[in-house]
Amino acid sequence: MRKFLFILAATICFIDVAQSQNVIIGEIAPDLKIKQWLMDLQPEETDYTCILFYHSESPQCRKNLAAVKSLCKAVENMNMVILTKEQYSEAGVTLTEHLGNNTCVAFDDSGRSFRNFGVKFIPFCVICDKKRTVMWCGHAGTLNQRIIEKIINVKTK
Repeated sequence: MRKFLFILAATICFIDVAQSQNVIIGEIAPDLKIKQWLMDLQPEETDYTCILFYHSESPQCRKNLAAVKSLCKAVENMNMVILTKEQYSEAGVTLTEHLGNNTCVAFDDSGRSFRNFGVKFIPFCVICDKKRTVMWCGHAGTLNQRIIEKIINVKTK
């Protein structure tokens, strides 16, 4: 009986964790609902786009932003979109330093993109091809060069 109650309690406690994101590898990614682009800079069309769901007050997000940005910069045909629910006036100044040739910042202060993607934690990251097919998704801290190389190699075969 104790074992049953323990399993029942664990199931109830972790039910939210067990729910998956609305993103499935191999499926088309949901639409991004962007209210505004930082300095009106939108990404150019490339073979791949890395979307990083972000919040500037999160130490985990700040740490992983630098790592993901350097990974994306190393791939010549990959854009990076930093997507935040924060207001332009709150996060715009701190995110300006991250703008670059392949990096743009988008504001979704209504949270629609976060809901469409079913984001339950940040920093959440999604890599899509130019047809918006999801190639990879997960915690930004788990993204590494080997994963990116696998994505590119799978698409070129």
